[in-house]
Amino acid sequence: EFAALAAPAHLSEQGKAQYLAGQKIYHREGHCVTCHQPTGKGLDPAFPSLEKSPWVMGDTDRLIKIAMYGLMGPLEVNGKKYDGQVPMTPFAGMLKDDEMAAVLTFVRNSFGNKAEPVTAAQVKKIRDAHPGRLMFFTTDELLKAHPMK
Repeated sequence: EFAALAAPAHLSEQGKAQYLAGQKIYHREGHCVTCHQPTGKGLDPAFPSLEKSPWVMGDTDRLIKIAMYGLMGPLEVNGKKYDGQVPMTPFAGMLKDDEMAAVLTFVRNSFGNKAEPVTAAQVKKIRDAHPGRLMFFTTDELLKAHPMK
């Protein structure tokens, strides 16, 4: 069980509904909360914090790719290095487009983050662009396609 949070006031009614649905998905056993923790602070040295993370707040397509197909390789989040020895779990086979959009909307508006909601159409666009993909994305691959700003 978790203590549900109210949706942030800055979100539209649809965004609030996504946030609330995404909060439930985030806290499912074996999902986001397992590694990134209820606080979003992660578990060093393997799992980075989601708190005010440019990986979360930045390019939406990059974030969708990470959540859908996983991430393998070292990365840096807010000046802290993670060795990438434990890859991020890919959730493309476990979550539908609307569920993926909801959980990413929750993450992008929790833990000190404030960003636009993610839409199911954005998730579908990424899924359709990578039919049958089973491989993790690498940090280098993602940063080449979606550089940090």
